[in-house]
Amino acid sequence: MKRSPLFLQMHKSAPAALALCAVLALAACGPAKPDTTQVAEARRVKTTTVEQGPASADIEVPGVGAFRDETRLSFKVGGVIERITVREGDTVKAGQKLAWLDKQEVNAAVAQAQAAHDKALRDLQRGEQLRKEEVISKVQLQNLNTAAQLSRAQLTQAQFASATAEVSATADGVVLKRFAQVGEVVAPGQPVLLLGSRSSGFVLKASLADRQAVHIAVGNSAEVVFDALPGTRWPGKVIEQSQAADPATGTYGVLVQLDPQAHPGLNLLSGMQGRARIQPNNTNSTRSYVPIEAVVEGNNKNAWMYVLQADNTVKRQAVQIAFVAGARVALQEPLPEGTKVVSTGAPYLQDGETVQVVE
Repeated sequence: MKRSPLFLQMHKSAPAALALCAVLALAACGPAKPDTTQVAEARRVKTTTVEQGPASADIEVPGVGAFRDETRLSFKVGGVIERITVREGDTVKAGQKLAWLDKQEVNAAVAQAQAAHDKALRDLQRGEQLRKEEVISKVQLQNLNTAAQLSRAQLTQAQFASATAEVSATADGVVLKRFAQVGEVVAPGQPVLLLGSRSSGFVLKASLADRQAVHIAVGNSAEVVFDALPGTRWPGKVIEQSQAADPATGTYGVLVQLDPQAHPGLNLLSGMQGRARIQPNNTNSTRSYVPIEAVVEGNNKNAWMYVLQADNTVKRQAVQIAFVAGARVALQEPLPEGTKVVSTGAPYLQDGETVQVVE
């Protein structure tokens, strides 16, 4: 019987197909692959021992640097400025003559007052003689005496005005500001120069809210940082504190004096912006402090962190936060001394997990 070409082709390929099936069957019946599953290594973390610190947070307030004593110098009388001998930044000595007015007007006033006083004295002397001769009454003599006293007072006033037509340095210091120029007409009491006394020291002037002021007292230690010198810290202390609120702002003024020997090579300028960190009164009691990185979750005052156990497992512990102080968190309730908390790697942990502590 004659075979078709298709039959012949299938017949020829049958042995190859059978061989392929045999190979697959043998592969399926071969030994299983070895199990490569390995036990996961313990997570590597860093820990920090709980520290003790002050129970109250330091009080931080902005302020302005200045010399403790800064004096606005002015003339008691008005007039034309004849001479100013200093400029801003100049160093001056106590008693040094700094500026004066053209004294033509004030000298004329002194001469007029002197002449009036001389006449009053002559009138009084003549009246005393006339009283002896009973030409004038006792009341008239008393009036002449009063006129002499009045003229004397006017002369003294004119002489004082003449003396205050010039200004001198009240202390060793530096000229901070010059408000007027030679030839200008100034009114009585109008500031001409602003003088800073170096001997009075350099301070930071700040204002406190009432809730801050009640925890501050004269003598409290402080630390000051100026914006212009961000890496430099100046130790200091509170030397003055207002006992009444400013009617306009409702705040209490405070002066923090800087230690001049802390950085003798640096120049502090009046008007520099800075911040003071003042230590409050109740520094005897303490709180537990942990790094802020140790806090993995937080909700208002409640937070959670991981505490290292003796068997190198971690326990998720709830704590209450009293306040944040820089890079540390102060806790409301103290932790046992020597407690270690996870400071690096805490966000990836689970309660009860075994960890490997690295330095």
